[in-house]
Amino acid sequence: MVRRRDEAMETENRQLTWERFVTKQEEGQYFPVEFLVPEGIRELEIWYEYERFAEWTDGVKSVRVEKNIVDFALCAAQEKYLGSSGSDRSCIRISACESSQGFAASEIVPGTWKIILGAYKISEEGCAVRYTVTFFPKQLSIYRGDTHLHTTGSDGCLTADEVAWTAKKEGLDYVFVTDHNNYAHNGQWKRQKGMTVLPGAEWTHYRGHAGMLGVNQPFENPFCVNRPEEMREKLAEAGERGALVVLNHPFCPNCGWRWGMESAPYDLIEIWNGACPDRVNRRCLEWWDRQLKEGKRIPVIGGSDFHRTEYGRMIGSPCTCLYALSESPGDLLEAMKRGHAYVTYAPEGPMVWAEAGGCLPGDEISESEQIRLRFEKLKKGDRIVLITDLGEETIELSEQIQSYVCTRKAKGISYLRAELYRAVPGLDDMPAMLTNPFYVRRETGDDSKNHIGV
Repeated sequence: MVRRRDEAMETENRQLTWERFVTKQEEGQYFPVEFLVPEGIRELEIWYEYERFAEWTDGVKSVRVEKNIVDFALCAAQEKYLGSSGSDRSCIRISACESSQGFAASEIVPGTWKIILGAYKISEEGCAVRYTVTFFPKQLSIYRGDTHLHTTGSDGCLTADEVAWTAKKEGLDYVFVTDHNNYAHNGQWKRQKGMTVLPGAEWTHYRGHAGMLGVNQPFENPFCVNRPEEMREKLAEAGERGALVVLNHPFCPNCGWRWGMESAPYDLIEIWNGACPDRVNRRCLEWWDRQLKEGKRIPVIGGSDFHRTEYGRMIGSPCTCLYALSESPGDLLEAMKRGHAYVTYAPEGPMVWAEAGGCLPGDEISESEQIRLRFEKLKKGDRIVLITDLGEETIELSEQIQSYVCTRKAKGISYLRAELYRAVPGLDDMPAMLTNPFYVRRETGDDSKNHIGV
């Protein structure tokens, strides 16, 4: 079951407990205490305890004497040093988004981790140090965010910290900061509990804009290019550095992608841009659907393109919802890259739980699978459109219901995706949500895939 993060059921946590006995002869030395971290962990917590004080009563008053002092430091797998707390704390938490003070945030990489035991002061009889590690496993949930935001680092009105704070208040779980031709902001923001801020930049040229998501420095200066081959080199460089490259608002009449949609290496298309009128976003949607019918597989996302609060381009409007294993940057980027996502008009907009034989939107499934879609946060008058390479099916919601479930067979089609439109008095139906497709693997054995760009 895929759930929104704040609706996720707690899974069983795993614990590991052991003791290390330190002798008086080991006083003044450091020792590695190894433990094994399994796969699929989003966070871990380490407790350690020992007899630090000796206490007794002399008949008149209580006496308390410090007899042992044991320090604590930690290395992740592959000797990655995370930090030290000396002997002042007994509990440490580590995760990719937030760790205890004095320790670096870190993906919980499986493998051998090391506690560094510092035997600062040890009593004559020695000291038993007890360690307890609790592993908190990952669980597939939905994380809501905005992939296209500008700050005072370029032409926005808020700082990166203000953007993150506002996004959290709006109900988002993650944001990308994507200032124009600028990555100086990356890593300068303050961590906020419950909010993942990811690095990014919007490579900006007179002939088109491209988001470069997920790395602190996606390209070397200068950013400027003049020839198509230089553009391709710049985008390829970002990809080689680990960035996801997204063509932003490619059909915008003012700053659309004029290099040619087939001329650039990219990973994603911004299908829904908050700054663009609906007719412009629909042009992009129509182009994308033609590519799908031709057999191409192009993941899509949405972004507000926020600069300041204006109609249609507020933070989180639109909102990209990711089916991810955790809120860590690595898991969010992996979900985005694989198309495990849908786009909705706002954080409080309609939702969809989509799966087919354990697979998610963006995945390839067998013809024998059934696709199950559960739409939630619906309103009377909503119109669901199921789209395949063979045609469209419209479902009109004439009653006031909160959720609607439908199941469709995958046999005979190449893909299936969904759109949802919401009735607005005095206006045409408003686009409210769209999903990435499920791709269907034909049983003929032809599994060839078209590649994006060059």
